[in-house]
Amino acid sequence: MTDQRENLRKEVDAADDTGLVAGEELITQAETLLPLLQSDLPRERLHAALPAGHAAHAAIDELHAHLQSDAPDRGTVERHVGTLRAIPELEAIVGNWWDSPKVQRFVAMLSQVGL
Repeated sequence: MTDQRENLRKEVDAADDTGLVAGEELITQAETLLPLLQSDLPRERLHAALPAGHAAHAAIDELHAHLQSDAPDRGTVERHVGTLRAIPELEAIVGNWWDSPKVQRFVAMLSQVGL
């Protein structure tokens, strides 16, 4: 039975000139990673690294809210990350999160499937 399913899948993939099957796989991957990424931002650490009145607290919350949205946009995420990485107290924390393979895979998928 497993061989039949594998053969059927290969035939479907080969016959899919429209790219719909591959597109559906990307959407599924993105939808699977979205909840993981949304909870992955080290928001508390970022806030803790700044003095209480620092203006970047709002930028941290904006990035968090954008990641929690139903349709995060790659450009918006990248702008927030750039803003936060420019702050010396946050540079390492944001850099470690941003450069992780899971986050980079997700960001790449944002462009491919346009969540």
